[in-house]
Amino acid sequence: MTSDFARAPLPSCRSGDDRASVAEGIAGWLGSAAMTALLAAFGFRLPAAAPLGDRLADAARFSSRWDYRKGKERHQAVGEKFEPELDALIRRTTAALGLADCATPAERRYDHVLVLGGGVRTMLARAHLAATTVLRDGIGVSAVAGLGSTRPLVGQAETTRELGLRPCPTEGDAVAESLRREFGLGEPTSCRDGDGWWVREHVDVRPPVSVLAAPSTRPGMRANTADTFVGWAELLPGAARDARLLLVTTDMFVPFQHCDAVRVLGLGYGATIETIGFATATSRWVQPADTFEVLQEVRSAIRSMQLLYAAVD
Repeated sequence: MTSDFARAPLPSCRSGDDRASVAEGIAGWLGSAAMTALLAAFGFRLPAAAPLGDRLADAARFSSRWDYRKGKERHQAVGEKFEPELDALIRRTTAALGLADCATPAERRYDHVLVLGGGVRTMLARAHLAATTVLRDGIGVSAVAGLGSTRPLVGQAETTRELGLRPCPTEGDAVAESLRREFGLGEPTSCRDGDGWWVREHVDVRPPVSVLAAPSTRPGMRANTADTFVGWAELLPGAARDARLLLVTTDMFVPFQHCDAVRVLGLGYGATIETIGFATATSRWVQPADTFEVLQEVRSAIRSMQLLYAAVD
């Protein structure tokens, strides 16, 4: 996808105390030409002179216009169609905001590759990108980890069978099974578990691969992306400290999950974060994303930047 808007870099964190540059990154993304044009297309403009926290709050309030989930899971969202000219503008601006064309790492060496969890088809696409990056493109990495949860995967048993996978009753199982296929893993060399979590390790391969199902930090709620980052840092002690991390996810989730990682692992552990995502438009495992789904993730990104800014302000 090509765009006539300059790419808006995501906030970065080069050290645990690099709070000023994080805030500058948020301001640059929110005030970018792409975001300005996207908001203007829906009749909204952010006050340029307002404090960053106020602008984020205004953007978050307006982004409820793009809340198609209404508290439901992503696959249950009901969206809308847009006229061709507006649809094309949304696609160009969101690509510039980092929600597309983001499958290639910028560096040649990382300490850890973290493959973020999802449903069966999504996990195969993410695991394939991770394996392509590490095993076939030769990106150097000390270890690979798949981050999931014990969230049940409802209605995916038939899909799992069609794809020739072993049963995946939970998100964590889907992470484990997709990495097993794409990285050619055997049975885990060690397993441990506790209340609402488990870790399976493969130390007999290079790079070594770990898969975990992280517990929720919010009682009564399922683990979210940030919870899996906390789980990885705590269940694999020492891995996150001052590490260079490459996150692998879905293209339209890159901004919000990147910001969650900067908040949890960058500010909390001094890690340096880069995030890539497979292209939904060309994946053989998932259907191309509808435009309204991409807008939903712009809202997710704005809300994650609010949390990130609160952490650095």
